[in-house]
Amino acid sequence: MLPRHHQPIVAVATAPGRGAVGIVRASGRDLRVLIDALCGGALAPRHASYLPFQAADGSPIDQGLAIHFPAPHSYTGEDVLELQAHGGPVVLQLLLARCLEAGRDIGLRIAEPGEFTERAFLNDKLDLAQAEAVADLIDASTEAAALSASRSLAGAFSTEIGGLRDRLVRLRMLVEATLDFPDEEIDFLQQADARGQIDDAVDALDGVLDHARQGALLREGIKVVLAGQPNVGKSSLLNALAGAELAIVTPIPGTTRDKVRETIQIEGVPLHVIDTAGLRDTHDEVERIGVARSWSEIEAADAVLFLHDLTRRGDPLHEAQDAQIAERLRLDAAGRHPRVL
Repeated sequence: MLPRHHQPIVAVATAPGRGAVGIVRASGRDLRVLIDALCGGALAPRHASYLPFQAADGSPIDQGLAIHFPAPHSYTGEDVLELQAHGGPVVLQLLLARCLEAGRDIGLRIAEPGEFTERAFLNDKLDLAQAEAVADLIDASTEAAALSASRSLAGAFSTEIGGLRDRLVRLRMLVEATLDFPDEEIDFLQQADARGQIDDAVDALDGVLDHARQGALLREGIKVVLAGQPNVGKSSLLNALAGAELAIVTPIPGTTRDKVRETIQIEGVPLHVIDTAGLRDTHDEVERIGVARSWSEIEAADAVLFLHDLTRRGDPLHEAQDAQIAERLRLDAAGRHPRVL
């Protein structure tokens, strides 16, 4: 561990802004000084005590719940003190300042982002997959993403990885036994069906990769770009999907000059839908910039929805421009993951 990992830390643990309850959390090897200073004496382990949080002169900063989690039975594996006060920003900052003042002699400092979970990982309270799942659970934008992160936090993904590791360790043991005893008549690999075990391990690995891709999909979502010539209905489609008038819709070609983005959910998967400027050659400098940005979004997309105006079917110029766009989409998508629909 680095020297900073031995320093006690403190931070406001709840989201910024006003709320009914706000939490100040401290973690370190020994927080008795902090507990005595703010709570007036020792606390019963893992019991919520309602009491005044004391300022340096003994006056109350606020009334709330204090909970002491002695090491190692805490989130971080260290001593943890949680002060649950009223959720006003000023109150929480006063409590934070008081903690830093009271903990000056033990080197108490402000925690870095994610440092409580980092310490949980370093103290073997969480493995790396579970630590990442904490961030995924906090950042989840859909119910499906939250449930997936919760399963990983509970150890489901780690269990899959552990099972795969055990399969490979067994295979390694068989190979080493064969190499160490070449004169033995027993063929360890054949007797243990090593080839079948390898096939099973490959299948298990494919399953782990599928779950990882699914987790990434639920976490990050799919970026879908609406593309096509001007006035083919891109902005109208975005408005219909969003259920709101996000993009301006007029009969004038080139109305959309810049991208308009909205995130929707389809079966629990975040879908980042991006309306872009109509693709065409133009002498208008502003529109040309918009078209260039459209192609940039297309290159970074997971999927491209290529829209056509069926009312103009049979128009040679319109169909020629559609064909030109389709050809460039085909060339841009070659060898890459974006899918043109």
